[in-house]
Amino acid sequence: MTLLIFTVGLAVGLLSTIFGIGGGIIMVPVLTAVANLTQVEAMATSLGTIAIISIWNTWRYDQKGLITWRVVFWVALGSGICAVLAARIAPLLPEKTLVGIMLAVLLALIWKTFKLGPVNEKKSETQSHLPALGIGSLSGLIAGFTGIGGGVITTPMMLTSGLVKNRTSAPTSNAVMIFTACAGALAYTLNGVPEWPRFGLIRADYALLMAFGAIISSFIGIRVNHLIKLKLRKTILGFILLFVALRLSYQIILL
Repeated sequence: MTLLIFTVGLAVGLLSTIFGIGGGIIMVPVLTAVANLTQVEAMATSLGTIAIISIWNTWRYDQKGLITWRVVFWVALGSGICAVLAARIAPLLPEKTLVGIMLAVLLALIWKTFKLGPVNEKKSETQSHLPALGIGSLSGLIAGFTGIGGGVITTPMMLTSGLVKNRTSAPTSNAVMIFTACAGALAYTLNGVPEWPRFGLIRADYALLMAFGAIISSFIGIRVNHLIKLKLRKTILGFILLFVALRLSYQIILL
């Protein structure tokens, strides 16, 4: 199982650096199916992993000047607040409800991703902060309720709104995920007494192992990011989301 979790970390590292998504869409189903974690424990562990990965990726991307920081602030403000609220409420909900929320989000994202058309990469960032704040609030709620880092929301929405360019979408999304994932993970950590390998609802040993794998694969992902065109980026992301949605549908049937 250790090797499988490490391999998941490798995949998550590529997803976060190339597509700007935290990898929760892979980590949460795997942790529930293989590591025998409950849905809420898997969500908490996923956010803990994403917090570590996003800090690492942001540091690497910032050195290359690929992060639009003025967009990050407003998206992160909304996502951080809403992630904490959702993470405090999530443990009170039935597991089938949490899985259902995650599935509904994925189905909406699949439609949005395949529908995403050409983006004018020369478009300047909007002067209004409301679009960024709204995108952040939505991604924060999804992060707290599902364990997804919010990147699957922020990346396509920032692109279609013209807040970022194709090449800077993944770097900027990683910077936002620092605030979203850390806020959600902190809320889950406070839900219980820390006792290794558990910190509240987070399995720290699994989170660190997946983060280690992600850091290794990030060296490849960061180099590949600028080579990925928008059409290829949305197609791959769409099929990843579709696969996970099918897996979650099967999980709901078993619950």
